[in-house]
Amino acid sequence: MNREKIMARVEEHFKYLQSLGYEVVCICLQGSQNYGLDEYSEEYCSDIDTKSIVLPKLKDFIMASPPVSKVEIMDNDEHAEVKDIRIMFEMFKKMNLSYIELLYSKYVYINPEWIDYIYNMFLYRDEIASYNRNQFLKCIYGMAMEKQKALCHPYPNLLDKIEKYGYDGKQLSHAYRLVEFIIKYVDGLGLPACYEVQEPGRTIMMNYKKQLEADGSPLSKERAIELCNRFVKTIAAIKEDNLQAQEPIRLDSAEILDDIKYEILKEQMRRELSNV
Repeated sequence: MNREKIMARVEEHFKYLQSLGYEVVCICLQGSQNYGLDEYSEEYCSDIDTKSIVLPKLKDFIMASPPVSKVEIMDNDEHAEVKDIRIMFEMFKKMNLSYIELLYSKYVYINPEWIDYIYNMFLYRDEIASYNRNQFLKCIYGMAMEKQKALCHPYPNLLDKIEKYGYDGKQLSHAYRLVEFIIKYVDGLGLPACYEVQEPGRTIMMNYKKQLEADGSPLSKERAIELCNRFVKTIAAIKEDNLQAQEPIRLDSAEILDDIKYEILKEQMRRELSNV
């Protein structure tokens, strides 16, 4: 699937969320396409999943309604996650790897009505992503442990793989990707390079995803568990070796996010009141 087709699907997600009444500021694709690990074949087809920043309405503030945070399931089973801007920006501050990724996604659609306001979020993405380096390292490790836990767990959407192979190769592939990610990160590479997977890592990850060894031979459950445990142990060691004694928090990064959020919400309220 080429870039134009992927972006067309992202825009369909945007239109779908609009049809449900969301005020969408921007929508970003998340997942394998951002790493160059997507595949579209009879054997395997990568999902098109997105995360969107949405705005609350004046009534939400007045009624003290909780900020929206949910996943909308489209007719084709694709996932369109929506988060109130207040929650999304807090996820950035928590250095959640899955959300920082959105700032570097290759597939972003910005609502033209909000482009002047949200543009700075991408312009200052490096500053935002460097808010708390220690926390980012901990989040990489935390995500690796999630993959380790999910490797053999019979989640409903993974049950067919668990029953057939005893494990989900996609979790092993992600665990290995996180090893490469944290190595590049502590070596000082920029985040775009950290997220982008190169050979020979790409072939290894694609094989793991299909329950195969790095050389393409069948990968047993016992071997998958052994590899995943090794990957998580490696990530844990790198994290510990690179944590700084004093928490390196960049307050200017928080100010950037707070200023963007304030200006967007102020404009949202102004627009609503002008239509009363």
